[in-house]
Amino acid sequence: MAPPLDVSALASSLAAQTVASAPAGSVTTEPAPNIEVSPAANDVAPVIEEAATLFANGQIEQALAWLSNAVRGGELGNSALQAWLMLFDLYQHLGMKVEFEALALEFVMEFERSPPAWIETGERPDPALDTGGIAYFALGGKLTDASAPELEKLRNAAATQPALRVDCGKLEGVDGPGSRLFRETLLSLRDAGKEVLLTGEARLIQFLEEACQPGRVETDGALWALLLDVYRILDFKDKFEEAAVNYAVTFEVSPPSWESQPGAEARGSAVLQPVEVADQALILSGELSGAGETLAKQLQDWAVANKMLIIDMSQATRVDLVTAGLMLNVLSKLQEAGTTIQIRGANELIRALFGVTGLSRVARIIPRK
Repeated sequence: MAPPLDVSALASSLAAQTVASAPAGSVTTEPAPNIEVSPAANDVAPVIEEAATLFANGQIEQALAWLSNAVRGGELGNSALQAWLMLFDLYQHLGMKVEFEALALEFVMEFERSPPAWIETGERPDPALDTGGIAYFALGGKLTDASAPELEKLRNAAATQPALRVDCGKLEGVDGPGSRLFRETLLSLRDAGKEVLLTGEARLIQFLEEACQPGRVETDGALWALLLDVYRILDFKDKFEEAAVNYAVTFEVSPPSWESQPGAEARGSAVLQPVEVADQALILSGELSGAGETLAKQLQDWAVANKMLIIDMSQATRVDLVTAGLMLNVLSKLQEAGTTIQIRGANELIRALFGVTGLSRVARIIPRK
């Protein structure tokens, strides 16, 4: 077995990379806090800290060796159950089904309870079942004909969820070509059966209403079309009908007809309110490695738009130490500002890492069901 790691030193060293690797002027330019072993982590067996840190650092085989030897050694004290569950998750991560099932038989004998179930590829729990299925995307800058890549990301953000919340609060403007691209994106989401929710919509409406003045025939019709679609999404029927008449008079055409946004009848004007219920979450999935400004901005923007920040990690497979350091940095500041934070659904290896780094002190960590 490899010699024990200095967990605190390694975590602090890798967390500092969030500063060194961040783009100039990004939200991560402030020094990240040193990641030190949490006081709570001192109550667990050293193998928990070692294995969690090795796995986070991509040293998968070493983590497997530590956990396998520890489970067979039987000297884990109160950390025994946690170590076994971490080993189950590691077998799952590596696709080691035979070893997983053998461990399950031993687990029943050891703990006299049902073991975790093997999850076949493609059968992982859908976060939409637990989170309300609302994806999130924040728009920034000015929408122009150069915004196609950004809008493609927006479309992809909704790929696995029935609804998408689009934050327009940081938009800096919109022109005709940008309006056309954004509208095409919204229409494609509607055609795919997705529900679109808007936050920060007042800023977008301001830009559009300033451009769409009655009688101003030089205004690109795409701006009018987007304004009307935004009114539909927000269920602003009166404003829609007024704008439709102005559009018809300006361009000497028949006024567009009202169509309800999918889900608007049941939701009413609730789309205008921040998320307050505890079943809507920011979903993080896959391997979270080397995170920087994008993840920090996601966490901050979601917290601004919601009274409670819930992070669903049921589809996350691994978090590295750099990402854990960034999350600790951002979430600590959000907690100090009064945001209630929950992280739920993370596997046992990620949960153990959050205990080591101290993330469990700033967020309530809810285990998988």
